[in-house]
Order: sequence, then C-alpha cells, then structure tokens
Amino acid sequence: RRIDYREISVAVDVHPSANGSARVILGQGATEVLAVVKAELSQPSHEHPKRGKLEVNVEVSPLALLHRETARDGEDLNADLTKAFETFLVRAEALDMEALCITPGRFGWTIYLDVLVLEGQGNLLDTVSFAAYAALRTARLPKIDAISGGLDAANNPIEDFELSSTDITEAIGLPIKNLPICISLNRIGNFLVVDTAADEEAEGGVQGRVTVAVDETGHVCGIHKGAGGGFPARELQGMTQHVVPIALKVLEGLKAALGVEDGGKGKSQGGSGGGKTSR
Repeated sequence: RRIDYREISVAVDVHPSANGSARVILGQGATEVLAVVKAELSQPSHEHPKRGKLEVNVEVSPLALLHRETARDGEDLNADLTKAFETFLVRAEALDMEALCITPGRFGWTIYLDVLVLEGQGNLLDTVSFAAYAALRTARLPKIDAISGGLDAANNPIEDFELSSTDITEAIGLPIKNLPICISLNRIGNFLVVDTAADEEAEGGVQGRVTVAVDETGHVCGIHKGAGGGFPARELQGMTQHVVPIALKVLEGLKAALGVEDGGKGKSQGGSGGGKTSR
C-alpha cells in the first residue's frame, strides 16, 4: 500500500472580491485547484423557506485536459466531479442551511462554491475537496440582523434586515457543521495507493477506484465509485477503515496551514495566508 500524499500547499484569500477563496497545489507544480466562495442574499425556496442555499460547480480548465482526446471528455469530467462532490457535501450536511436563513421565506444566503482545476496532474477529486475545505473554512459573511417593520396592508408582518457592520474584522464564518474531504483509494495491479499521478491514471493504469468522504470527526459521509469500477462489497468496509486515519492526518495538516483550531474557528479573522502540509 501507498498511503502518503504529495506535499499539499495551501494559500487562502487569493481572490480579493470573494467571501472566501483558496488555492491548493498537490506536489511540485502538479495538480492545482482554485476554490472561490461567494455569498448573495436571495429568497429561500418554497420547498425550504427556512433554509439557505448551496450551489456547487466544478470545472477543469481546458489546459488541464490536454491529455484527453475530446471536449466531450472534459464536459463529462466536469459533470462527474460536480455531482460527486456536491453529493458528499449534501450528505455530510457540510453547512447548517437553516443558519443561512435570515427571515423565513424572505431572505437567506445563497452560497456559491466554484472550483476550477488549473492543472490536472492526477487525483482531481481529492484536491478539489481540499481546496473547497480551505475556502469554506476561511470564508466570511457580513453580520446581518433581521428586523421587524410592523404590518403590511394584508396585516402580515413586514420583515427586513440590516447590515450590522461593514468592518471585516467583525465578519462571521460560515455555519460549518460536518465539512468533509475526499480520499481516493486506487487499485494498481496488486497495490492500493492514494494520490495517483496523471501517468498512473493513464488508460488502464487504475483498475479500480473508490473515493471516501470523511468529516473532521472521522465519520464516513459517503462513497463514490470511480474509474475502472469499484471494489467488491466485502472489501469496502475494511478499506474505509484504512481511509479514515489517512483523512484525519490530511485534515490535521490543512487545519494547521489555515490556522483553524479544533473548535472550527480560525486564529485570525482576516488577511491572507496559507501554508504547506505533507503527509
């Protein structure tokens, strides 16, 4: 087995107009991913009037797809990465969606998470999750208070909101609940390895892949079968047990790079920064 990752380099606040952003580089100039978080006020859906919204999109730059033969391959890859990662976030209940609601049925936050793969030298889904973790963990929202404004002509309460402060140091973090990262196990011949490089993922190189989402408590949030098929069901339980300690080590390194304490709060409320972690 190979259970070590290439060096993980993390930089945050790399997009000045965003609520949160992070760039993660896996290896020496190998796989590079940019994640950007933007928040907009919108009306909650009729189905969930007391919840905010989360929109996820993952794209791979055409320049990172030079080893693929057609544009259709890129479209399929974008769709697969978006669906897999969004499913992990939803199943894990990564964000407290009710905490994103300001006034039920009227105002709430919509969180847009856009992830762009700039260089694609292997292990894309894991790196996407690392960048998203860093961006979401360090994203900030302005403080907003719900206010009541009396009654309208139909005798219904008039509800509005006001901005409490424009001071960036008083901005608040996202309501994180169970934010996961992804760890992919790959079968190459008789070996199980993590963090496959592009040459290892070349056609026929990976005979089976399973990606496991693990949150900060070590809870397995979901499993996704990837290239080359999955693994027999009897093997999955043992494999997930191997994945959890790997994920916790990666999370430990990411938290250290971000200055995030175990309680989930960053050591600083603003400014740019980053760090490196190798596992």
